[in-house]
Amino acid sequence: MSAPTYEALKLPSFVETVLVTGAGGFVGQKLVLLLLKLYPNLRIIATDIIEPPNHGITDTKRLRNVKADLGKPDELKGVFDGEKVGGVFALHGIMSGGSEANFPLGYAVNVDSHRALLEATHKHAEANFPQGHPRPIYVFASSLAVYGAVTPQSVVDPKTKPVVPESSYGVQKHCIEMIVYDYGRKGYLDTRTVRLVTVTVRPGAPSSAASSYISGMIREPLQGQESLCPIADSMDDPALDYYLTWVGRTKTVIRNILWAAVVEEKQLKEVSQERIVNLPGIQITPRQIIETLIKYGGKDKLNLIKFKKDPAVIRICDTWAGAFDNSDALKLGFEVDDSKTGYEGAVQDFIEEELGGKVA
Repeated sequence: MSAPTYEALKLPSFVETVLVTGAGGFVGQKLVLLLLKLYPNLRIIATDIIEPPNHGITDTKRLRNVKADLGKPDELKGVFDGEKVGGVFALHGIMSGGSEANFPLGYAVNVDSHRALLEATHKHAEANFPQGHPRPIYVFASSLAVYGAVTPQSVVDPKTKPVVPESSYGVQKHCIEMIVYDYGRKGYLDTRTVRLVTVTVRPGAPSSAASSYISGMIREPLQGQESLCPIADSMDDPALDYYLTWVGRTKTVIRNILWAAVVEEKQLKEVSQERIVNLPGIQITPRQIIETLIKYGGKDKLNLIKFKKDPAVIRICDTWAGAFDNSDALKLGFEVDDSKTGYEGAVQDFIEEELGGKVA
């Protein structure tokens, strides 16, 4: 696939208002922009711990931005007050490295606030949608970090590979996967979980995610800034080939998150009783990232890559599989980037959309 497709992205007619949490983050912002583009009559509530951007939209009936800590009951209630939310995209969270470094915060955000959001959505549905009416659609953004006992050389088949996380982040995500499933099983909400690939290329400052360097080795050098490669100590290090990495082009990942709200519940359950789908991805290596940097930025950009192994990052990366079976997701209409050109497409997107087509 050369570019994601959007023609089939038809939300159910009862979904007139959607809530996007984590809307101040990169993925959240991109999803809000896509919703604004595709659905001119859709009301969007965008919330985050900091007030999300308005993307140039001044009509608060079209886009309502809410600064809220979803771990605080009064602020969570305020998000729903006066609304009739037919769809939720639960994207907020503390990233992998941050979850490992700050155990209490990871659980407070990645477990407690998501549990509270689920229950708030359930109560909201009971109050606003009569019995027999379709339940609000609830899409939870999980992570492939739920898989453990794997290495960067592993290929995971979700039909046979048990979920045994080896990081706090993975444990937290899997906890909520099961609670999200239970709300769907009980018929409280129409729940779906998507496990995200590593989204690339992310703009902005480096994040607390262990995978941050995957975008950083493109993002910073193309802007004339140094970037750290924490899994190798030189260009000769075999780690640059060992750490196979499962990624997705930003446009494709955002399209697939939205598709999770569109695919029919019956069809989804035929593939996964738990209503959980691993989003499709493609495999690259850190060496390919650097080679792509040189291709689009010039050989001098290699001087901006600083090699210094970080044991904490390596410890997490050692628990990530390098590839996953895409077949179930593709059957359901999720899309995947071209294995040969998809990563370069992601870099080209970053240059055009985030750098204005100019490399430093």
